[in-house]
Amino acid sequence: MAISRRHFVAAGSALPFAATALTGVFAPREAQAAKPQILESDHVLGFPTAPVTIIEYASLTCGHCGNFHNHTFGDLKKNYIDTGKVKFVYRHFPLDRFAFIAAILSECTGDDSKFFEMIDVLFTQQDNWTRQEDPALALIEIGGNHGVALEEFVNCLTNQELVDAIASESLIGSTQFGVDSTPTLFIQGEKYEQSRSFEALDNYLKTLT
Repeated sequence: MAISRRHFVAAGSALPFAATALTGVFAPREAQAAKPQILESDHVLGFPTAPVTIIEYASLTCGHCGNFHNHTFGDLKKNYIDTGKVKFVYRHFPLDRFAFIAAILSECTGDDSKFFEMIDVLFTQQDNWTRQEDPALALIEIGGNHGVALEEFVNCLTNQELVDAIASESLIGSTQFGVDSTPTLFIQGEKYEQSRSFEALDNYLKTLT
């Protein structure tokens, strides 16, 4: 039987999370002294030999995250990532159900290159798809326009290993590294607390590179 939008919505509704549950799961707890390091499972953009590592925890429905990616990230990529000075790691920290579904869509794309392309699309179009009557249906269209067929998307939504991996990534960020808002940036393992404008980041990174 062909996969319909109705089946997609049913699959999305069956995901083991909801906005109210997420509040409890991702509530900040007493953070440990550990510093985040690059993991084998991470999505990494940039040269492996880059001397500085930036790790971002973000939610795809977060307006502040969208602002960072739409107004700061391009300059960061051009001046630091593409030049081999910085490698950039994106980690999921979904703040609501639709952010979780969008995170699954990004993971459904395949390799790191396509992953980051989808992250870029989702943030570029954030003001549109998040304001639809049903953002999940808008995500179907985005997926279809960028190589993720509906049936493939449904398979990802019902992939318990993938769902658990995203939830675990967020939970570890909260419990071990003190992530309690998005976007949260770590630069060389230290939480970056300054302005997320490119000017501020540029001034900070110049002290490290």
